[in-house]
Amino acid sequence: MIVFGCQMNIHDSEQIAAALEQAGWSRAEREDEADAIILLTCCVRKSAEQRLYGRLASLKSLKGGRPVTIAVGGCLAQKEGGRMLAEMPHVDLVFGTQQYPNIAMLLDQAANIQISAIDFDGLEFATTAAYRSVPFRAWVTITHGCQNFCSYCIVPFVRGPEASRGIEDVLQEVGRHVDGGAREINLLGQNVNSYRLREDGESKFSQLLGLLAERFPDTWVRFTTSHPRDFSSDIIAAIAESHNACEHVHLPLQAGSDRILAAMNRGYTAGEYVEKANNLRRAIQDVALTTDLIVGFPGETEEDFTRTLEVVEACLFDASFTFIFNPREGTAAASLEDDVPAGVKQERLQRLMLLTRSLTTESLRRNVGRDITVMVTGPSRKDPGKWSARSRNNKIVHFKRRGEDLTGRLVKVAITGAGSWSLKAEALDRGF
Repeated sequence: MIVFGCQMNIHDSEQIAAALEQAGWSRAEREDEADAIILLTCCVRKSAEQRLYGRLASLKSLKGGRPVTIAVGGCLAQKEGGRMLAEMPHVDLVFGTQQYPNIAMLLDQAANIQISAIDFDGLEFATTAAYRSVPFRAWVTITHGCQNFCSYCIVPFVRGPEASRGIEDVLQEVGRHVDGGAREINLLGQNVNSYRLREDGESKFSQLLGLLAERFPDTWVRFTTSHPRDFSSDIIAAIAESHNACEHVHLPLQAGSDRILAAMNRGYTAGEYVEKANNLRRAIQDVALTTDLIVGFPGETEEDFTRTLEVVEACLFDASFTFIFNPREGTAAASLEDDVPAGVKQERLQRLMLLTRSLTTESLRRNVGRDITVMVTGPSRKDPGKWSARSRNNKIVHFKRRGEDLTGRLVKVAITGAGSWSLKAEALDRGF
C-alpha cells in the first residue's frame, strides 16, 4: 500500500487493509514480493499527481518478471481513471473513493482484465473497526464527501456529495477502537462542522463531542477538517466544556481579502473569521489555531495579499500550511485567467512564510518553562535516542529515551526549550 495525500487517505488505506485482511490477504514487506500493489492517490494539488505518476512509471518494470496486480485508487483515480488505463497498460485496476469495501473482489477481477470502478454507486461506511496502523491511535470517518464547492477545490467532484454517519454508529466504532487499545480518536471529514447537517437540518457536531466526552472520558479526541463558515459558538463551547477534546483547531483561512474569499466561494468574510478565532482563544486556554493559506489566486492584487498578511498576524496562528494557487481542471477557478505572474506568486509565498514561521516560533517559545502532558508517538526519526511525542494542542515534543518503551503512553514533561518546529523537554514521570 502506497499512500499519497491527506489524513482521510491514511484512514481510507486502513479500511482497505481491513477489507483485504478479512478476505485472506496479508501485507507484503517489499514491492517485489507483493501480489498486488495499491496506490491511494490525491488530486488536490498538482505535486501529488506528479509524484503518483512518477511512482507508477517506476512500477512498470515489475510486470515483466512475474504476475502482480497494480491498482490505483482514491481521488485521482476517481478523476482520471479512464485516462490512466488508456495511457498506462501496466495498470490493472482503477477504483474510486466509494469502492473501498469492494476492493478484494475488484483485485480478483483485475487479475484477468483491466477494471475501472469509479462510479458513485451509493456510500457505504465501514461498520467494523478498521485496521489500525498505529495501535494507540484511530481514525474515524464521520462525514464523507463535500458540497461546499469552493471554486479552487476538486474534492466535491471526486468524493461525492456530503453524507454523515449516524451518531450511535460513530460511537460504536469509537468504542471498538477504545476497547482495542486506542487512546486517541481522530474524527475525520471534509467538513466535520457540518456533521448531520444534511440529514437533520442542523449540525450535531457539538453534540457528538459531548457524547464522546461522556462515554470515553480517558480518550483524547481530535478532529479535522473544520470550515470557518460552520464553526459555530456551540462547537467552541463543546470543545471548552469537554475534558478530552484536544485544544487544537485546524481552521483553513485561505485568504484575508473579502474580495478573494468571495471569489473562492468560501462563505465568510475575513472579519467573521477573526471574530471566531478571537472567540476560540477567549474560551479555550492554550488552544492552538492552525490554518491553510493560498497565494496567487486569480485576480489577487498586492492590496489583497497585504490584507492576508494582516489577518494572519491578527490571528497569531500557531502553524500555517502555505500554498501557491494552481488550477484544478473541472473547478470554477480553472476557468479564470491565472493572471498573477509566477514570480509574484513565489515572492508573496516567501513573504507569507517568513511571517508564519515567526508566529510558529513565538508560539513554541511560549511553552518553555511549562509542565504539560504529552502522548508518546515513538522514537524520533531524526534522533533515535529521543522520544517523539505530541501535546494536546498538537505541539511536537522531544525528550531523552530511557528504559522501557513509552510508545502510546501519556507522560508528564517539563518544556526546556523551543526550536523552529518542535519543543525540547525532560520527562517528569514514566507515563501511564
